[in-house]
Amino acid sequence: MRARARRRGPRTAGPSLTGLLAGVAVGILAIVLLLQHASVFEVGRFVLFSAFGVALPGFALWRVVGNYGRNLVEDLAGGFAVGTAGQIVVYLAASSVGQQAWSWVWGPVVLVLTFIDRDIRERVWRRVAEPLRPLQAWLFALSTSIVVLVVYRRGPGQFLPAYADPLRSYPDLAFQQAVAASAKYDVPVATLWLGGEPMKYHSFYHQSTAATAWATRIDLTDLIHSLTWLPLFLAGCGLIFALASRFAPTAETGATWAGPLAVLIAGLGGALQPLAHAGLGGVSTAVAAYLSPTQNLGVMIAMALCVVAVDLLRAEAPRSRWVLLVLLALVAAGAKSTILPLLGLGFAFAFVHAGMVRKSNRTALLGGLLAFVVFIAALLTIFGGSTWGTEIKPFKTFIQLSPYSLFAGSPHAQLLNAVTTLLSWGLAAVGMWFLGRKWRDVGAVFLLGFAVAGLAGTMLTAQSGISQLYFLRTAFPAVAVLACIGLANLVGQLGDRRGVVLVGAAGALSLAALAVARSQSADLKGVSGPWLWTLAALLLVGVVVGLGWKAFRRPGNVGVAIAAAAVAASMIGAVLVPLQALVSDSASNLIYAKTMRGGATTAEADAARWLQQHTQPGALIATNAHCIIQRDNVCDSRHFWLAALSERPILVEGWSYSNQANRIALETNANPSLIPYWDSGKLATNDTAFRSPSADIIQRLRNAGVRYLYADRRAGEVSPKLGSFVSIRHATLDVTIYEIK
Repeated sequence: MRARARRRGPRTAGPSLTGLLAGVAVGILAIVLLLQHASVFEVGRFVLFSAFGVALPGFALWRVVGNYGRNLVEDLAGGFAVGTAGQIVVYLAASSVGQQAWSWVWGPVVLVLTFIDRDIRERVWRRVAEPLRPLQAWLFALSTSIVVLVVYRRGPGQFLPAYADPLRSYPDLAFQQAVAASAKYDVPVATLWLGGEPMKYHSFYHQSTAATAWATRIDLTDLIHSLTWLPLFLAGCGLIFALASRFAPTAETGATWAGPLAVLIAGLGGALQPLAHAGLGGVSTAVAAYLSPTQNLGVMIAMALCVVAVDLLRAEAPRSRWVLLVLLALVAAGAKSTILPLLGLGFAFAFVHAGMVRKSNRTALLGGLLAFVVFIAALLTIFGGSTWGTEIKPFKTFIQLSPYSLFAGSPHAQLLNAVTTLLSWGLAAVGMWFLGRKWRDVGAVFLLGFAVAGLAGTMLTAQSGISQLYFLRTAFPAVAVLACIGLANLVGQLGDRRGVVLVGAAGALSLAALAVARSQSADLKGVSGPWLWTLAALLLVGVVVGLGWKAFRRPGNVGVAIAAAAVAASMIGAVLVPLQALVSDSASNLIYAKTMRGGATTAEADAARWLQQHTQPGALIATNAHCIIQRDNVCDSRHFWLAALSERPILVEGWSYSNQANRIALETNANPSLIPYWDSGKLATNDTAFRSPSADIIQRLRNAGVRYLYADRRAGEVSPKLGSFVSIRHATLDVTIYEIK
C-alpha cells in the first residue's frame, strides 16, 4: 500500500466544502446586487456570457499557458483577467474586418479544445494544489463583501437608475458609454459627441463592453451602469489576494488573515482621515471602481501583471508565462495609461536589486524592455503622441487637494499640505516598514518599484480634476499587499499562530477610537488638533491591545506586541471613513464623488433611444443641447448622454474630453470642461437652425451630412418655424426629432 502510494506521487488537493461555501456566499451577494438595477433575463445573459465567454476560456489559458493551479480564487481571478484580455484582442481583430458581432466565438472554441485534447483537459481541469483553508476563505469572502457593498452603496445605489433624473447624474459615465457606443461600430473609436472625429484614448474597456453588448444584446446603459463593474472588481480583489499569498504562505506563518486584509486595505484604506471637513485624497480601489470603468479594468490587469511578473522574476517555471505577460502588457497599453510606467519601474528596481546581489537580471531586463517598447508603441498609436492633458508640474498635486485651503493664509501652504497628505498616506501603509528580510525577495523589490512609480507619477505630474491620482490608485493595491505582508512579518515575530486575534482586536478598537477622535476634534480649527487626537487614539489602541496580549500570557515581546497592534490600528483605521460612507453622506463626500446636475429626463432619454432604434449607424445628428450647467456665459460642456444613448455621431453636442479640448486647455492652462468651443462659426450655424431656422441654414446642415435634428426644449429656445423646413419624426414631452429630407 505504501509503495503504491509513493509510486503515484503526491496527490493534489481539492477545495474544502466550507471554503466553497464562502465562494458561493460571495457569488449570491454579487447576483443580488446585479438584480437591483437589471432584469433577471439581462443578469442571466450577462452571467452566462461572463462565465462561458470570458472567465472559463481565460481560466483554461491561465492554467495551460501559465501552468497555474494553486487555488480557485487565484485561478478564477487570473482566468477572468486573461479572458478579458483575450476578448479585447479578438474584438479588435474582428472589428477591423467588420465582424465584431462574431468576436465571442473564440471562447467556445477554447472550451471545446479543453475537452477534445486529453493533455489539455488534464491540465485545465486538474484539482488545485493549495486550497484555501476554511478560515482564510471566509475572511476573504468577508473582506471582499464589505468592499463590494461600499462600492455598491456609493456607486449604483447612489447614481441609478440612469438617465431618469436630471439632478442626479455623473457625466463621466455618459462619456464612457458614448465611447463604448463608438467602439461598437468604429475602428478606431471616435468622438461621437463631436461629429465622430478621431479620438486617441485608452479605450480597451469600451471594446470589451462593446464585445459583450454584441454577444448578449444587452443595452450599453445596463452594461456600463449596472453590470460590468462587478466581475471586474471581484477579479481585481481575487488577484490582490493572490499577490499577497505569494509573500505570506500560511503554512509557515499562520497568517491566514494577510491576503484578506490586503483586499480590505486596498479596497477602502490608503489614507487616514483626521479632518472632519476635508478629505486627504482617495487612493483606494473603491473610489473609482464604479465611476471610472477604465480604472476598474486597469487595476485588474495591473494586478494580473504583478502576479505573473513576480513569478517570472522568481524564476518559477514555466517560461510560457512570458506569453501571459506579453498579452497582459499589450492590453494594459490601451486599458489604462498609468499601468506600463509602473510596470517598467518595477522591473527597473528588480534589475538593480539583482545586480546588487549578483544574481541574473535577465528577466528584469527583458520585462523592462517589454514595458518600455509597448509603452512607446502605445504612445504613438493609441494616444497619437498626446499626453491627454498630463503636464510635468512637481508637487502641484498638493495645491489641488482640498486641505490646501486650510493653509491658504500661510506662505508655506503647499509644503504643509504635502506633509499632512504624505503623513496620512504613510500611516495608512506603515506596515511596509516591517518587511524585514522580505526585501531580499526580488518580487517584493518589484512591487516596491511599482509603488514608488505610482507615488512619483502622482507627485510629479498634474492634470485637471487631480487625475494624476490615478497613478497612485493603480499602484495602491501593491502598496496594500506590501503593507499587509510587513504587518504579518511583525506579528510573526510574536511566535503565535493566533496573531489574527491581535490584528482583529487592534483593528476593531482603532475604528472605535478614531471615530471618537474625529467626533471630538470636529470643531477644532486647523489640522494640528485633529492630528493629535488621531495619533493619541492610535497610540492608545496599540498600548491597550499590546498589554492585553501579554495579560493573556501570549508569547512574544511586549514591545513587539504594542508595535504590531499600533501598526494594525493605523492601517485598519484608515478604512473608518469609507465604512462610514455606507450610512453617512458627509463621510462619503470626503472620499467619493457626488451626484451632479445635467443628466437627462426620461423623455429626453427616450427620444435619444428612439434615434438608436430608428436610424442607421453613422447617421449624423444635430442638437441644441451642449452644456450640463451654464452660468454667466460659462458652459460646462460635459454633455455626452445624447451620443451615449443614440449611439450616433452628433455634429456638436459637448466638446469636453476631446483631444482638441485637452490641447487647448494645456496651452491656456484652463479647465478643459469650461473652455469655449473653438469653431464658433460651426456652433453658430448649428444653434441658429433651432432658434431662427431658414432654408439656407438647413441646407448648410444638409451639406455637412446632418440628417436628423434633436430639438431639446430644456436646452434652449426652439423656433416653432422649424417644422416648416424639416419633417417631424418623433416627439416626447421635452424633445422633438426632425428629419432633413
